[in-house]
Amino acid sequence: MNWKSGLGIVACCALAAACFMNWAWYPDIQEFFTGFYSKQNYYGRPGLLLTSLAGISGIMYIVRKTWSYRINLILGAITLGYAITAFLRFSSAYDGFLPEKQFGIWLMLFAAGTNLFASVVAAQISSPKPSSGAQPNPPAV
Repeated sequence: MNWKSGLGIVACCALAAACFMNWAWYPDIQEFFTGFYSKQNYYGRPGLLLTSLAGISGIMYIVRKTWSYRINLILGAITLGYAITAFLRFSSAYDGFLPEKQFGIWLMLFAAGTNLFASVVAAQISSPKPSSGAQPNPPAV
């Protein structure tokens, strides 16, 4: 396993762990919300999807095939997009109350970004190179 896959697996584990941590403190109801808990399920449970996507991404890093790296690019982009929406949902102000962001929500956002970075670096998709005998077309004058 190379360092790129290792970084991706560590990011996936950190993302899954961050979903169990406290994300925000709501002073009006005196409660912490996590990725799996919000009062009366008002904000949903983004930890379920984020943990599932992190698990699938971790498996794709272990498989180490070309198709798995390309699937991981898609999963990483979906994970980061959903992490941003969860961050905005859990940390936005409401009725004059501003929830205090906790370490878990920052770790979740950073781990999702690191997962996408690792999948881009691990995929190493580049443009095809011309064959050795072919000459590129000269520029038109």
